[in-house]
Order: sequence, then C-alpha cells, then structure tokens
Amino acid sequence: MATGRFVNNMSVAIFGGTFNPVHNGHLRIAIELAELLEVDNLRMIPCALPAHREAPSVSPEQRLEMLKLGIGEQALLQADDIELRREGPSYTIDTLREIRTQIGDSTPLYLCVGMDVLASLDSWRDWQQLTNFCHLIVSSRPGYQIPKSGPLAEWVKARLCDDLPTLKQSSAGKLHLCNSTMLAISSTAIRNKISAAEKIDYLTPAAVVNCIQQQHLYE
Repeated sequence: MATGRFVNNMSVAIFGGTFNPVHNGHLRIAIELAELLEVDNLRMIPCALPAHREAPSVSPEQRLEMLKLGIGEQALLQADDIELRREGPSYTIDTLREIRTQIGDSTPLYLCVGMDVLASLDSWRDWQQLTNFCHLIVSSRPGYQIPKSGPLAEWVKARLCDDLPTLKQSSAGKLHLCNSTMLAISSTAIRNKISAAEKIDYLTPAAVVNCIQQQHLYE
C-alpha cells in the first residue's frame, strides 16, 4: 500500500507501534478496529525512535518495509511513514498535532491503543493533552485493567464514553473501551525464535517471513 501524506475528509484512525516485526496479531486487531470505527482505512504508524524503550535493532525503514509487506493488498489498512519523516524521538502528541493540522478540526480522529498502553499513559509526553486532538480507543489486553486510582484514573473517568455512536459525533475528547481478538503472538517471541533458528511461519505474513530471511534480520 502507499505510504506518506494522506488527504481524507472522512474519520481517521491511527495505530502506532514499533512493529518489530509486524505480526498477525497487529494486523488482526487493526482490521477489527477499522471495521468498528467505520473508517475507510486505518493508518498503521511505525515508531521511528521510541521514547520509552530501547531502539529496535532494525532500522525504521526496514520495519516500514515489513509493515507494507504485511498489509499487502488489504484496503482497510495503510502504512504511514509520518514518524519516519520527523527527526528525534517519536512522541504521539507530535503525531496527533501534525495529523490534526492535515485533517482540520471537525474530522474525527481515533488513536487506537491497548489496555497495557493505557496503564502507563501518564508516562507519555503531554499525556493529558492527547484527547484535545483525538478520541482514545482502548482494546482489552489480558492481565490489564482500567486504572482505578490516581490522576490517570480520574482523567480516564472524565472522558469515558460507552456509546460509540455518540462518540463518533464529535472529533475528539472521549475514551472508549472495546474488545478485540487477541492472538497469542508477540514481536519479542518472533525475534527470539529467529535467534534460535526456529520457524516463524504463520506468526507473521509470508511476505514478512521472506523479507526477514532475505535480509537476515534479527539473526
């Protein structure tokens, strides 16, 4: 699929991650979120330089290439290189500001994250400003619950919206919890299997497997 700048007057949904490498779990959740939110496509955004973890061993460009291969011809998903075009650490708030400038104030913008991300959201840069630019769509994760106390819990409570049709009537400001299919696959497990010379077939699309093998990634 094409990458780069987007012009779309419809609702916009984004799903970020290191995608190191992208796997079937990422792609399955992305498709379900695109259908749930009724967007023309969901933008999957590789994090160029993570602010809260060690930099991946493969380059942002290689991870973007694998993401494009993983998406293939699936029209509901698109790879977006917005964070690769920006220097320095990749902060979500900067990405949201840039996209909001592109799409205007009235277009609904959805930031899709997992419950594990929500649990540590207060470690993000300008986290309290996130919903000034978007709605937060939070997918369930085994072993994680919505924060129960403290500033983050109060922030979540003030924005929580159970009714998705109501949320869709505004461009930003709310938080919605949803259930998604959770496949027991992780990028870490895939990298470990590669290091151990084990097969990774059916954990990630065949085109990604071929790319990893041809470029000797994660060995």
